[in-house]
Amino acid sequence: MYYCGLDVSIKSTHVCIDNVRGRHVREAEVPTTADAIRTLLNRYRGKSLQVAIEAGGQTAWIVDVLRELGAHVHVVHPLKVKWIAESKKKTDRVDAALLAHLLRIGGLPEPVHVPRPESRELRHVLVARRQLVTMRTKLINVVRGLLRQQQVVLPSRALSTRTGWDRLKRVPLSASVHIIVEAYADLAVTIASAMKVLEHQLSTHASDDRRVVQLETIPGVGRISAQTLLAAVDTIQRFPSAKCLVAYSGLAPSVRASGGQVRYGAITKQGRSEIRAVWVQAAFAALAVKAPAARPLQEWWQRVARRRGKKTAIVALARKLLVIAYHILRDQTIYQPQRLGAAA
Repeated sequence: MYYCGLDVSIKSTHVCIDNVRGRHVREAEVPTTADAIRTLLNRYRGKSLQVAIEAGGQTAWIVDVLRELGAHVHVVHPLKVKWIAESKKKTDRVDAALLAHLLRIGGLPEPVHVPRPESRELRHVLVARRQLVTMRTKLINVVRGLLRQQQVVLPSRALSTRTGWDRLKRVPLSASVHIIVEAYADLAVTIASAMKVLEHQLSTHASDDRRVVQLETIPGVGRISAQTLLAAVDTIQRFPSAKCLVAYSGLAPSVRASGGQVRYGAITKQGRSEIRAVWVQAAFAALAVKAPAARPLQEWWQRVARRRGKKTAIVALARKLLVIAYHILRDQTIYQPQRLGAAA
């Protein structure tokens, strides 16, 4: 059996390989390319090779290459490898050697999950769409701020379409603001076109994934909410319970226990921020659903809101929706309001 540590940078990768006795049998620096890594490690194919690598921007494709070689890969969070973070002599070569050593003695923290290629592709599209939404929102907010200085107040969704921008061009404005509106209108149309392309890709992906249809049966949960969750979790079997999924999303309340007293505080916000953002929006959407299936959720929210306030109740509802989603994915079923009503 061999233990390999990889320290990856953009241009080169340092490799250190130890045997079962901890002796260095190979140290090298190779270009950070699939061919170079494959050529170096190919001689260890079928020899129980274990590899430790820090999570980073190039980790996913390197893991794919290592798994092709039959290696067992242990991906670690850089901040959790204390020996490397606290080492006074920190070089790429030393880091690779320490990774191999910690891997051999079982001193590495829990591995970071590397999603499957299809989940990574979905993540890429969702991230790109979120960036476009953020760009459009900032652009619209700039224009609205300028218009208020011109004593022009627009309805909430007036700039969500090309027609709205064309209508704004005909509004009497100062010369400078009119130039800005003209420029931003073209940019807004371009962003909207790019969003349509990405949303078409998401729709195509959703049609091939039964899990999206199952999640959409939950009141307030749409295609984007469902796909955001699926892209983040990759496979629900990673989580032994709904509580673990909630903790992964950062929606779990913080806990302070001292002197036999347990106090719950604000949510931890430690985890996938995109799940929190999208599923809080889903909670708001669930309150607006008129279908009878949403009534148990809305009644539950009202009871919590009376005790803890509306904002806290919304976060609690988002957490409850996530728990429902966990059971739907685990059991491969759909939302069943009668079960929720009985539990309430």
